[in-house]
Amino acid sequence: MSFTKKLMTAIKFLPGLLLLLPGAAFLMLPSVLQLGKRQATILDGVMTIDNAIDAARHTGLRGWALVAFVRRLVRRKFAIFTTRNVWDSPARAFELGMGYCTQYNLALKDILDGLGFETKAVFCLKVRALDDERWTMGHTWLRVTIDGEERDVCAGGLQDTPVLNRFVPLWPILPGPRPLLLLTHVGLILFSGFVEWKAVLSGRPAPYWTYFER
Repeated sequence: MSFTKKLMTAIKFLPGLLLLLPGAAFLMLPSVLQLGKRQATILDGVMTIDNAIDAARHTGLRGWALVAFVRRLVRRKFAIFTTRNVWDSPARAFELGMGYCTQYNLALKDILDGLGFETKAVFCLKVRALDDERWTMGHTWLRVTIDGEERDVCAGGLQDTPVLNRFVPLWPILPGPRPLLLLTHVGLILFSGFVEWKAVLSGRPAPYWTYFER
């Protein structure tokens, strides 16, 4: 398909996308109000993705040891797990130190990619967390390959190992290119927005997973 045809196809969908924006903004209103003013956080001199890449390069570590260092750094930087800032890019979420699995693991991917590692994102529409039986939702994580060895890597825990299997996939594991993850991201906007509005209208607290310190 030529560039002109691709452009014309995209233009056809533009009105529909524009109509979605006010709806998405309305759904996110409770989250915006609850988060209030946000500021970037600094951890061991690291605020941005580029800072993290520089810090990792200065450790002198290599291979899986370096992956473990970066994974732990990202986990510590994301001190708050929340679905209330789903409009933030992984890089912005990293700066703020808050977000959910797609944000923190794609931030992890950006750092590892910047260090020259071979990575790919994957996701599953339903997993069971081993340390929290209530958690049976979707999850995004990475697969990292070094010298032909591939391992699952997730910035979801504080252990020093590069791999942390804190979940069991209940559905097929799928490749997670960014356009596809963007669609799941949109789905989360709809879901979390509904949950937040339900809490507001009912006067009850939102579910614990919408915002908690890790």
